[in-house]
Amino acid sequence: MMSTLNQRKNYFDLLRVISSFAVVVIHVTSAAMNTTEVSSQTYMANALLNSIMRWAVPVFFMISGALFLDPKREVTTKKLFTKIIPHFVICIIIWGGIYSILDQYLYGTLSVKSILIALYGIITGNTGYHLWFLYDILMLYIAVPIFRLITCNATKRQIEYALAVWFVVSIGVGHMNMIAEDIFGIVSLLPYQAYVVSGYAGFFLLGYYLDAYPLTGKMKFGSYMLSIMSVIAIVGGKLVLAMKVGRNTASLEIPLGVFSCMISAGLFTAAQNIKLNENSAKITTALSKTSFGVYLVHVLLVTFLYKIIAIEPNCCGDIITPIISSIGVYGVSIAISYGLSKIPGIRKVV
Repeated sequence: MMSTLNQRKNYFDLLRVISSFAVVVIHVTSAAMNTTEVSSQTYMANALLNSIMRWAVPVFFMISGALFLDPKREVTTKKLFTKIIPHFVICIIIWGGIYSILDQYLYGTLSVKSILIALYGIITGNTGYHLWFLYDILMLYIAVPIFRLITCNATKRQIEYALAVWFVVSIGVGHMNMIAEDIFGIVSLLPYQAYVVSGYAGFFLLGYYLDAYPLTGKMKFGSYMLSIMSVIAIVGGKLVLAMKVGRNTASLEIPLGVFSCMISAGLFTAAQNIKLNENSAKITTALSKTSFGVYLVHVLLVTFLYKIIAIEPNCCGDIITPIISSIGVYGVSIAISYGLSKIPGIRKVV
């Protein structure tokens, strides 16, 4: 029988695996959408797949929050600033440089000045479009000692209050403003901002809360129902709005939105309740160890497919093509990540 610790490890591993694949789907479908007419069935098929995967990055923030804010886990400021934060800084420099040079090559602007341009892009965050996650998670890791003051001393009720403020003001109000701007062209419909707990910091804290106080009974069932309803709302709403406004809208599925939040919480809870057998746990753990590398390298493969060899986004059918492409990109990314992790020196950047 597995120990609680092993079940906990498998639960995080499972979330990392499904989230890393979802991120691949997001970027594969985004690349396909960029080469397709908005009015086409191919575009809409990719847009729908893209929209229902937007929970992926919030779940990554939730995993980090559950791990680093746990009072029972020793996380010293020294460890943060000598091991964890430098690791992310190195990854930002290396991978930011790689993607910046790649962009310059694709746009035909590669020159002797490219290294300086790449360095400037790394500093300003103007590099690989998916690397924004590294900048955001780095800021949250810097703030971990502050967050731990909350999780190590606050009661369950006080944490619930903080999450309620975040959900209403940051997620709720922010989502309303996004919908108003995206559909009606109204900027800042509701002039309220959450300056304390806002943005992905809320997912950081939510991950800790759901890990420390798992949902049970009616609350768990309610979370599942809200997740399913959110998927239906995203897909149904996207189709209805596409017919009404005559264009694609992106406000329903934003990661910092109500629906993505509901789906993230539901998936997090579902993973907690999945019991893996020994063999499945070993496979999940092995795949989980490649998830960060997959995140870093997969856009290279997406770029190769859709910009360099320029495959047709519907070559195997509107739905089948992005699925096959995503599985292929994910599989090759795993192989590359695993291979790089075995090379001394390079393993530190995957």
